[in-house]
Amino acid sequence: MAVAPGYHPFLEGKGVFLFSGRYRFRTSGHGIIALVRPGFPLRILLLLLALCLPASAGEPKSSGARALRRSALTGSTTAQYQLGVRLRGKGTGRKTAEAAQWLKKAAASGLAEAQNSIGVMYLNGEGVPMDLVEAQLWLRKAADQGFAKAQFNLGAMYMEGRGVSRDEAQARALFAKAAASGDADSQFNLGVMARAGLGVPADAAAAREWFEKAARQGLLMAQTALAEMCLRGEGGPQDAARAASLLKAAAGKGHARAQYGLGLLKYFGPSSKSEQKEALAWFGKAAAQGVPEAMTALGLAYYEGGPVKRNLRTARRWFKAAADLGQVQALYNLATMYRDAEGVKEDLVMAGRLYRRAALEGDADSQYQLGLMHFDGKGVPQDRVEAYVWVSMAAEQGHSSAKMLASDIVSEIGPSGVAEAQERQKKVR
Repeated sequence: MAVAPGYHPFLEGKGVFLFSGRYRFRTSGHGIIALVRPGFPLRILLLLLALCLPASAGEPKSSGARALRRSALTGSTTAQYQLGVRLRGKGTGRKTAEAAQWLKKAAASGLAEAQNSIGVMYLNGEGVPMDLVEAQLWLRKAADQGFAKAQFNLGAMYMEGRGVSRDEAQARALFAKAAASGDADSQFNLGVMARAGLGVPADAAAAREWFEKAARQGLLMAQTALAEMCLRGEGGPQDAARAASLLKAAAGKGHARAQYGLGLLKYFGPSSKSEQKEALAWFGKAAAQGVPEAMTALGLAYYEGGPVKRNLRTARRWFKAAADLGQVQALYNLATMYRDAEGVKEDLVMAGRLYRRAALEGDADSQYQLGLMHFDGKGVPQDRVEAYVWVSMAAEQGHSSAKMLASDIVSEIGPSGVAEAQERQKKVR
């Protein structure tokens, strides 16, 4: 049995090195993260930025809560903002609602920081009912004053199409304004957009420049993305030493993707057995933070043996953990273990289910295996038309075995069978 080593697309030529076929679209170190697949549609998971930094000007740090409240009651905009921030930090329902009241007072007086904060609270429904119209209103007021985080948040709304019509060009314009003020998160977003061709023609060199700017400010995601581009020679010269340095720095600060990337460098590079063991430690750190590719990497290490003793039960456990998170290569590997009864009892029905999940995600190997199972009637109903559905999809991706099997199936099912298969494909593409 050949368990697919596809979690390492840098060597296998699949996907994107550290991000496994997905560009990471990060909106903020304070929370917003979304995923952009190369080739759209854009899928964004948006959590909204919570800006909890008090204004630098105003009340001295030695002022107590009572003095701050008295100052807020007498109309001090800065005190109102700082009191709102303090109450918001308490995190309870009543305190958060009171925080929103003070922040709105400060926002109404024109303080951009407060306008951004109350805008985010309306976006989240935090202390106030969720209201995207109010959110946009307050964020725009702050953005119009040149407040970078508000420009960033408003840009994220346009990128998401949340409360506004989705507009990549408008999002990019807002990110560009914030980036010009030095906002690292916006610089990172511009890098992602340039790399993926979102709202602009794809430009790897420009993406690398934006990642470089954000990386210099210590943004760990930017350092990791820049390392990826350095490794691939994308948008500039290949520079493995720089990539390793960036990954080591970000991994040392706990960045999960950097830990995974550093593990890959040590495991697959010209390394000793001790470095491979160190790689497994980095995979373990990344896996503990929920990186499914790192779980798959650990599974493959235990399946193959080498730096660790071969242990199929442990391999299956790691593959299952990653498969439960939808990691395609883990789904394929786990299915194959069930099919071949390695470290587990043979279960062709389970194998078929797992192959199907990976096949629906576009994995050619899984599409071929699922088609083959339908062709033979093992673990799934025997159905030559259904077999052609999956085998032909794998063949479209250049899978050589799938091409040969598809040709054989066509001779059996004829034009009418092919037409039926094409209709079925519309439901699963």
